[in-house]
Amino acid sequence: MAGFRAAHRYAKGLMEFATEANQTNEVYAEMNEVSHIIKSNDDLRIFLNSPVIDVKKKEVALSEIFKSLSKTSQTFISLVVRHGRENILSKIADQFITLYDQANNIVTAEITSAVQLDQHTIDNIIAKAKQTLAVNSQVKVENKVDASLIGGFVLKIGNNQVDSSIKTKLATLKKDFSKNDYIPKF
Repeated sequence: MAGFRAAHRYAKGLMEFATEANQTNEVYAEMNEVSHIIKSNDDLRIFLNSPVIDVKKKEVALSEIFKSLSKTSQTFISLVVRHGRENILSKIADQFITLYDQANNIVTAEITSAVQLDQHTIDNIIAKAKQTLAVNSQVKVENKVDASLIGGFVLKIGNNQVDSSIKTKLATLKKDFSKNDYIPKF
């Protein structure tokens, strides 16, 4: 993964500065916004990755795009651009979010289902999952839809996964039936 180590170093530096300035919550919200904006805009990603476009133009464009951010975040983004690392800005933001989540005992639960789940169902799934987590853990939910699951859901928390989808159950049944010794195979 190109730029991961550099992104981690920049994010760690931003975390240390934000902690000293007592602005971690504000910078966390802003890095979520930065990550979302860059990931959702293909033109911006191409612009940031282009080696042909001048650094000054990139700095001016980013300062205009992110003018609603705090002075701390704006200065940090400007620093990243001046160091020629604008192509990994979204990775830096993601690493900052990860560091913040680790420091505040926040885990991400990714629920993938065949249809969009209502909030009550999500709350029930998370309540069951919280029983296996540390006592003071907070859960951040990402809900995704994948129609190929047919029904049920897949829950991922960290390295753990619970797959109760119909797709997986059908695949398991198919595998079990193919191993049936009572049916002669000709």
